[in-house]
Amino acid sequence: MLFAQRIGITAVLIGSSLIIGSCAVDNIPEVQQIDGIALLEADPNWPAPMPEDWSWGQVLGVSVDSQDHIWVTHSAQVVEFDPDGNLLRTWGGPEAGPEWPGMLHGLFVDHNDYVWSAAREQHTIFKFTKDGEVVLTIGQMEEMGNSHDPYLLGRPAELYVDPDTNELYVADGYTNRRIIVYDAESGEYLRQWGAYGNEPDDDYQYPEERTQLSQQFRLLHGITSSKDDLVYVADRTNSRVQVFNQDGTFVMEKRVSEGPSAAFSLAFSTDPDQHFLYVADGTAHRILILRRETLEVLGEVGSEGSGVGQLGRPHNIATDSKGNLYVAEANPGMRAQKFSFMGIGSF
Repeated sequence: MLFAQRIGITAVLIGSSLIIGSCAVDNIPEVQQIDGIALLEADPNWPAPMPEDWSWGQVLGVSVDSQDHIWVTHSAQVVEFDPDGNLLRTWGGPEAGPEWPGMLHGLFVDHNDYVWSAAREQHTIFKFTKDGEVVLTIGQMEEMGNSHDPYLLGRPAELYVDPDTNELYVADGYTNRRIIVYDAESGEYLRQWGAYGNEPDDDYQYPEERTQLSQQFRLLHGITSSKDDLVYVADRTNSRVQVFNQDGTFVMEKRVSEGPSAAFSLAFSTDPDQHFLYVADGTAHRILILRRETLEVLGEVGSEGSGVGQLGRPHNIATDSKGNLYVAEANPGMRAQKFSFMGIGSF
């Protein structure tokens, strides 16, 4: 392996592309080439010191709002920080009453500053105000549907709201095998699709060897959309990223690692062309840096551990307007970290 180093910053560069990439249509993003790699440096002072009685649970969601405030879920609570990492508010959890879910999974703050999260084990999505008031639910608590039920979910993972269409995209993937889309105002079902843009099939038998890519999603976990209206998903157990048009037409895919379960969550760099795609590899405790246009793996940041810049199962990621990357760490990490964007480094 090669190394690109700058004081206090290390990016590991992959000397050859990783296995399996394919494309189906000509709608591959065209972006201005950047000759280099994003440099990210862990911030040891973020977040600011927490209250003395604070104890982190599993941090399974992170998102950034229109003010560059950072929101995270830990266990069943939602937490808001200002850009400097000062704690602003928390809500939810056992204090919210017996109907509150025991765990919140995934998080997204939309263009209207509504806060979305999923009660994964109760098969329900919640839309909250920033003060924690529930204004919409999708799904039924404790009632699981299959991959063809328009209004019942099967352990949903992450979610995303498109600012132009106000459509909610859900990675309904821990049990079900689909991307499902709703109107974010009314909750009306709009459309869905499975891997490669095909119909999801709950009866499909996965290959015995996990190194063999399946024709269905295999724990669809992460989902987001780019400025050029492409939908990117992290198909976790297949260790792959798939890309679609918003109507579900398949565009391309790339297996990002030979290791198992390497694609947890996705975020883009914030340059105009969103040149880099970040992929959380929760199994290898790292963040992969991809060239978005081709899904070529350029490098990585992080390693297993509990020190500054080390990672303990990165589960969800997000970027702010300055290009800084925020990482939600599940067990054993159980914290949120900030990696500051330091510019572009050479290979």
